[in-house]
Amino acid sequence: MNHLNSTPKCCCNAAAKQADAPPPLPAKTKSVLQSFFSALLSVLIAFFPKCPMCWAAYMSMFGSLSIARLPYMGWLLPVLFLFLGLHMFLLLRRAQNVGYLPFFVSLFGALSLIVSRLFFPSEQALLMIGMAFIIGGSLLNSLSAGRLRITPAQPQITQL
Repeated sequence: MNHLNSTPKCCCNAAAKQADAPPPLPAKTKSVLQSFFSALLSVLIAFFPKCPMCWAAYMSMFGSLSIARLPYMGWLLPVLFLFLGLHMFLLLRRAQNVGYLPFFVSLFGALSLIVSRLFFPSEQALLMIGMAFIIGGSLLNSLSAGRLRITPAQPQITQL
């Protein structure tokens, strides 16, 4: 009785389905493709930059080339100003250890950028000066803390 309730299965399309499937690749072809992709990967790795400075230069170059074509260019300026504010905050926070010179140098650069962008949008020299001062402030911040102290030193109290 079991065979009466089961639905009959037709095998007439099984040959057509097997004919549509691509034939499996031979083992030799698979090994040739694997060695080809392995060699291609080795060649690509040879052209990759090896040091972090080179990676930064490549990424900066590719990023600078494509940043002008971004569809959300109107959002880029406020985001960059936000990062500039974060940079200034971090410099101010570290000013107790390093001194205020890096902060004031970067502040002059930031103000130069903001004034240039808001009041003189076609003036490129003011932008370059602002960027140079921001980079200079960052470099000054990375120097040792003892060399950059502008604030008067606290008098040393010696015990007799």
